[in-house]
Order: sequence, then structure tokens, then C-alpha cells
Amino acid sequence: MEAIINSIFDIEYTHSYWIFLFPVIGAAADIVTGWIQASVNGTWDSTKMRTGLFRKGGELLVVILAYIAEIAIKALAQAHVATFMSIYIVIMEALSVLENLDQAGIVIPSFIRDKLGKIKDEADKGE
Repeated sequence: MEAIINSIFDIEYTHSYWIFLFPVIGAAADIVTGWIQASVNGTWDSTKMRTGLFRKGGELLVVILAYIAEIAIKALAQAHVATFMSIYIVIMEALSVLENLDQAGIVIPSFIRDKLGKIKDEADKGE
């Protein structure tokens, strides 16, 4: 897991707007696949959806605050903290999209599902 985290710190976006746009796209994909999964399974829950939307708003706020902190504090800019937060959120959203699709009955190869499950478990332990 440490190697994954170190590689994330080495990522640089082609333009700074991707720091914000990439997580928004990931969140939108998660919302859409969540709706699909809930429709297929008949498990609509407005409270769960509202909680998820607030959480996604909070995640975007964290990226915005990290970006502002990078502007204000040189050491954070050199560490690419906002990029790290952005990529971390995108990875978590991608895992959630795959889970939603799996729960909707779309076949996800078992080796991908198992590997992503391990990554998610490791990330959950770090929370």
C-alpha cells in the first residue's frame, strides 16, 4: 500500500483544473451507477443518497482546501497535497463504481473484484 501512496505523490495533472474536475467526474459516475444499482435491486433510499451527496461535497471541499493550502504554504505545494487528495478520491470513487456495477449484476471479473476489495480493505483500515 505504501508503494501505491508514493506513486500517487508522483502524479502531476496536465492542468490544475483537473485537480477539481477529475473527482467531480468520479463522483458523478458513482452517483449514476448507484442509481442504476438501486433501480435494478429496488433498494432506493433517499437518506442514503442524501448522505452520499453530502459526503461527496465534503470530499470536494477537502480538495479545494488542500489546493488553497498549497497556494499559501510552499512545502504543501511541493508535496502536491491537493493532487494526492484528488487522486485518492478518484480511486475510492472508481472502487465504488465497480461495486455498484457488481451489485447491479454486471459481471466484474473475479480477479479485479478481489484485488479492488483488498485495496479498499487496506484503505478502510487507514481511516
